[in-house]
Amino acid sequence: MPTADPRLTSADVDVLRVSDLIHWGQPRVDLVGEPVGLDRTVRWGLPTDLLDPSPYLRGGELVLTSGISMRDAAAQRAFVASVRRTRPAAIGYALGVVESTVPPALIEAANEAGLAVLSVPPDVPFLEITRRIAHEQQRHDAEELARESVGAIFDMVRRGHASSIVLREPLEGALGEVPGVWILAARGRVLRPGGRSLVGTTGGHSIAIVPATQPGPPPADLLGDDVGWSGPAELGALAGALREAVAAASLASRHGAPRGPRDLATWDGLIERLTPEQLAPFRDRLLAPVVDYDARHRTGLVETLERLCHHDGSVQSTAEELFVHVNTVRKRVGRIEALTGMSPLDTRGRAAFLVALAARS
Repeated sequence: MPTADPRLTSADVDVLRVSDLIHWGQPRVDLVGEPVGLDRTVRWGLPTDLLDPSPYLRGGELVLTSGISMRDAAAQRAFVASVRRTRPAAIGYALGVVESTVPPALIEAANEAGLAVLSVPPDVPFLEITRRIAHEQQRHDAEELARESVGAIFDMVRRGHASSIVLREPLEGALGEVPGVWILAARGRVLRPGGRSLVGTTGGHSIAIVPATQPGPPPADLLGDDVGWSGPAELGALAGALREAVAAASLASRHGAPRGPRDLATWDGLIERLTPEQLAPFRDRLLAPVVDYDARHRTGLVETLERLCHHDGSVQSTAEELFVHVNTVRKRVGRIEALTGMSPLDTRGRAAFLVALAARS
């Protein structure tokens, strides 16, 4: 059953990670030891020479130390033990203050704790690293704010609360003059199609509008396993294309493969496009009485209903699969009809029960 999507958070989308620091170039930091914990999020940089800086850590820090307070292996291991409790991002060790290389005991203890260790060359002040982290965080925040602003417009157009004309200016600024566009959507991550694109985030979805360079579906390099897409659309048809792409993205996330307009003309596509409010009467008026009866009387009405729907209403096939007599199935069908006013042997009734069963999952 479709549910309200969670908001995209910094943990879900474009954040600064330990692996990013290694590829900065300036200021330079180098990975030493095992490549562990590289996907940890870096929230801030904290220089410290305390043997136990844990009272000042809140998680996600790159803990920078010169090693002054840890002259032996025991102290180095104690330092790692103190910081690991706060779930830091990584440990950075300044070379040339106490040691010309990072102490092996520090590396070993950190790697065992799942923490990467970065060496900081003698000519790189900690201040440069903390400034760069702050700059990256500000840039990420600005990009996220811009995506949310664009996403709010996407959402208004998709819901029919605004005309697609409001997208003309931002689209022309991002894409230039194009005859048509594709709309791509994914749940829980930021789409980065490259080239000319307009990207927004809204309601747990990332949505990208890109130039349509050919008839039919977008090329494979624009699609991932979780991407839904719309057919080529002109400016006046963006509302429908946005709805199409978002619905296709929900299908893609469930099936682990890209989905497009044709996939929406399926049973799964239909169910995915029904809102919780639209599904609720089927679940509450058709399925709930049957579930409640099973719970009170220890019967198998729901299982019988599922098998009848699976076998297109065949009483004989259902009886064989449940290892019961056909008359038992007929009696259960009568009870279901008495409880709900609908029979799973009737085509339209069975369709309604199929929606009710889908609403339960």
